[in-house]
Amino acid sequence: MEEDMIKKGLCVAALCLLAGTGARAADYPSKPIRLIVPFPAGQSGDLIGRVFAEQITRRLGQSVVVENRPGAGGTLGTDVAVRSAPDGYTLVLISNGPYAIAPAIYPKLTYHPQTDLVGVALLGTSPQVFAANPQAGFSDIKSFVAKARGGQLTFGSSGNGSTQHLTMEYFEKTAGITLMHVPFRGSADAQTQVLGGQIPMLVDSVPASLAQIKAGRMKAIAVTSLQRSEFLPDVPTVAEQGYPGFEAIGWFGLAAPAGTPQPALDILNGAVQAALTDPAVTSKLATMAVTPAGKETPAHFGNFLRSEIAKWGKIVKESGATID
Repeated sequence: MEEDMIKKGLCVAALCLLAGTGARAADYPSKPIRLIVPFPAGQSGDLIGRVFAEQITRRLGQSVVVENRPGAGGTLGTDVAVRSAPDGYTLVLISNGPYAIAPAIYPKLTYHPQTDLVGVALLGTSPQVFAANPQAGFSDIKSFVAKARGGQLTFGSSGNGSTQHLTMEYFEKTAGITLMHVPFRGSADAQTQVLGGQIPMLVDSVPASLAQIKAGRMKAIAVTSLQRSEFLPDVPTVAEQGYPGFEAIGWFGLAAPAGTPQPALDILNGAVQAALTDPAVTSKLATMAVTPAGKETPAHFGNFLRSEIAKWGKIVKESGATID
């Protein structure tokens, strides 16, 4: 009954929004929608994309088909989306890397998110975490900074130019310290080095590192959100450990090619907003240590995306980070 009411409500919205556009309200969506996920199957982004693909399918009555197009830090799949018809039938999963960081760090990027894509909805967020080998000799931000100032200290990340790498570059500038960055091909490799004591610490996403932290094999010394993470409630933020305002969250959202009709964007956004209040969805996101996004319109999401591009662009410029 509730599902039928949701579908009826969305159809009414479609009727109002599509009036005067030359398209019949009942026609959208009239065929399957493609969701390009620019990451490999099985990774966090892919899993989150599939959760919402299923939800949009259920609410709009047309299949949302996930198409994995990994490569080049998510930029290859994003480029495929940019070059697709702006008709409401192509979506792309976006996140910090291919959307907010890539324009600043890839000198020959074939697209620019602000002109080639339009935001549909924010799906969820998750902070980064500073995590160390328990024998590293520091257990909080104060002792970490003191050790960094006392001599060269190394940190690992999931790759050069990644959100994790740039989060620490951001902190280095904020704290006035210099660290040695060792990039790895993914979180798992970086964690292996920390667990083995080859490097003292890493920056990683909470979902990727939570299991090792919970098991006591890594020590979480800070999270990078302004508020503590519900998944690591006993771990203080960087901000509350002496660096007010420090924030560097990871996020996932949906976008469409620029020029996609606003009525289609609003209908898709409405389906996502309905999904975000579904206990089944919030439960699935919780298993991935992802906090569901709050209610917002495509316009609000667009403002968020512009702020993220400005923020990460500044971090890249000030750090001098480049892609080899």
